[in-house]
Amino acid sequence: MDSNFSNHKIAIIIPYYNASKQITRVVSKIPDYIHSVVIVDDCGKEPLPEKEIATILSNKIEFISLKNEINLGVGGATKKGFVYALENKFDIVIKVDADDQMDLNYLPGLLNPLIEDKSVIAKGNRFKDLKALKAMPFVRKFGNLGISFLTKAATGYWHNFDPTNGFLAIKTSVLKEVDFSKIHNRYFFETSLLAEFYFQNAKIIDIPMPAIYGD
Repeated sequence: MDSNFSNHKIAIIIPYYNASKQITRVVSKIPDYIHSVVIVDDCGKEPLPEKEIATILSNKIEFISLKNEINLGVGGATKKGFVYALENKFDIVIKVDADDQMDLNYLPGLLNPLIEDKSVIAKGNRFKDLKALKAMPFVRKFGNLGISFLTKAATGYWHNFDPTNGFLAIKTSVLKEVDFSKIHNRYFFETSLLAEFYFQNAKIIDIPMPAIYGD
C-alpha cells in the first residue's frame, strides 16, 4: 500500500511547543511515503531543533518550519499548518503531536480509508484496545471518558468514541470547507473541528490504536 500512499501528496502537521527531546524521536519514525513534514513552532521556551530534524529527514521528505509570532495553543499552531497545506495543494493532512505519544505505525490505518474513499476523515481511538485502555493513567482515562461524552453531545458524532484524540488524517477537499475562525485555538480544538465537520456531514472513521505515555 506504500506505493499508493506515494501517489498522493500527504503532509504531516506537527504543532510544536516545548518538546525538544521528543520531536526528533517523532520525526525519525515518519515513513518515506510522506511528502512533507510541516512543523509549526508555537513560541515555547525550547527552540525547535531544526538542524537535527533536517538531518533526520535528509532529502527524502520535505521539511517546512513555520512559526507563530505569539503562542496560540495547539489549535492555533495546527491551523497554521492546515492553511499551508491548503495553499500548497496537498491531498491529505495528518495531525501528529510533538510529544511522541502517537504511534506512527498506525499511519497506514489512518490513510487507507481515505485512499480507498471509504471516508474523508480518520481518527485514532484509544478506547477500543483493552491493553491500551489498561495502560492509560486512571486520571486521564476518567477525564477522557467524561470529555468524550460531552464532545459527542456537542458535535453530533456519537459513533466516534474518542473524539478528543488529536491523531487524525483529513482529506483537504473537506478541510478547505472549514471556517477556521470557528476552530478553537487551545483545548477545545478537536471539539470545535469535529463540530465544523458535522455541519458538512463529513464521514469519520475510528481507527483503534494505543497512546504512548512517556516523558
